[in-house]
Amino acid sequence: MRRFAALLLLIAAPLAAQERAPVVISAVPEKVAVTLYRDPDRGEDPIDADDPSSLALIVETRTVTLPAGVATVRFEGVAGGIVPQTAIMFNAAPRERNRDAALLSHGGLVDAFTGQRVTLRHTDPATGKTVEESATIRSAADRLVVTTPRGIEALYCSGLNQTVLYPNVPATLSAKPVLSMTTRDQPGGTVTITLAYLATGFDWDANYVVTIAPDGQSVGLLGWLTMASGDETTFPEATLAAVAGRIQRSDATSDDTGEDARWAASSLNRSWGCWPAGTTSSGLRSPPPPPPPAPPPMMMAMADSAEIIVTGMRREASLMSAPVAVTAVMEGLGDLKLYRVPIPVTVAAQSQKQVAFLAKDEIKGVLAYRSKVEWNEPSDPQILFRFKNSEKEGLGKPLPAGRLVFYQDGENGTMVMGESTLPDKAVDEEVELEIGNSEEVTLEHEEEASDLKGKWADHLVTVKNANPFPIRFELEFPTGSDMRFSRLSGRTERKPGKQVLVLAVPANSEQQVRYRSTEVRQPGD
Repeated sequence: MRRFAALLLLIAAPLAAQERAPVVISAVPEKVAVTLYRDPDRGEDPIDADDPSSLALIVETRTVTLPAGVATVRFEGVAGGIVPQTAIMFNAAPRERNRDAALLSHGGLVDAFTGQRVTLRHTDPATGKTVEESATIRSAADRLVVTTPRGIEALYCSGLNQTVLYPNVPATLSAKPVLSMTTRDQPGGTVTITLAYLATGFDWDANYVVTIAPDGQSVGLLGWLTMASGDETTFPEATLAAVAGRIQRSDATSDDTGEDARWAASSLNRSWGCWPAGTTSSGLRSPPPPPPPAPPPMMMAMADSAEIIVTGMRREASLMSAPVAVTAVMEGLGDLKLYRVPIPVTVAAQSQKQVAFLAKDEIKGVLAYRSKVEWNEPSDPQILFRFKNSEKEGLGKPLPAGRLVFYQDGENGTMVMGESTLPDKAVDEEVELEIGNSEEVTLEHEEEASDLKGKWADHLVTVKNANPFPIRFELEFPTGSDMRFSRLSGRTERKPGKQVLVLAVPANSEQQVRYRSTEVRQPGD
């Protein structure tokens, strides 16, 4: 029995010491570095501004004074979407970590003051005057129920103004997201702590402005990093970077972000459970919601300024003619690429920013018109610009996946040519920028002959060029499919998975090509 009692004392001793561990509060970090990762599963979809779907690595530098022994450090102002199990603290080894979900909110105040006295401010239905009276919160499970001198009442059901006034803010609630970490036994003193953790609710994307030269032989390329934060915390004057490439992420770090707890704390049902009360407006359609706010301004680097200045959303065309003063610098990160902004940037809560990372005035390539033979008929022609991603051609930089907008200068000024997307492209890789459908280059297709069983057919395609300049036209035939294409009347080029028939079509003229399509019998047919 004595051994059992001694064992209980040994178990209880560290628990009691942990409960009595002094609490040290770190209100704000002195320095913050935010590194954003792109959501690889988003594909070509744009960033969800309301709910960014990727994550960020946040590294904070804080100075705290620790007592000797074991202490609990409360890091206030961390990201609201922090994944606590990823937190690492340097210079003060932790033995326990926890994300405090008790945020200062309506639901949190009700829970903290259940069974206690508060002040109820409401409108007297008899006089219409605002009065205050003492009340006791009884329940908030489904409805906020209070006891007043008039009896038990469910609030927010009378249709009149009702407000609960609380005497103070409980020490258990925090107005900011908090991460608590209990240290091991240590000597104490003032130390500089580095806190690193992953947080959800971030994302980034690349956006490109492409200006096509009047002769179609080169393009100007301006790239922007669009960085999005859906988090509730603002990180002022942060070191900002973005990582390009696909990363591997463990399932263990993709949950437990505290999102459910934050939602539960901030929500309080104000209508459920009220007895129905008809009014003269019952059943009428509610007025439409107000229009959404204007998109957040984007941070764009402009010329003749040492600072990044805020401009509107649609300034791509004018930006192409202005040199860029601040550009994100690319660095190697293993098989990935890191783009670091060279000046401090405020990563504001629930906002988006743009920072330039690429500016090239002249990338040499070929403007072409292309149709793809799908099954046995060609598709509508598309305009594309093709170049090799090399220094010799004017680029030689990795291109992260993103969206493109095309412009071209002409006699009537600058015109929008189209929009498309670009996958990740490495150095020395062939890049095809798909601009859009062509209105000046059209096709006419007809079937000249075929066998009675429909196993083969001869095709005639007439390519018409209404442009006042000659063009390069390409007709792509897939290889290794259920159709075999032969008797191509023209020069062909072989590329992976396809063969390409190339035509030079003079200005305001047409050219004809012929080919045969034959159905390929599969084994077992």
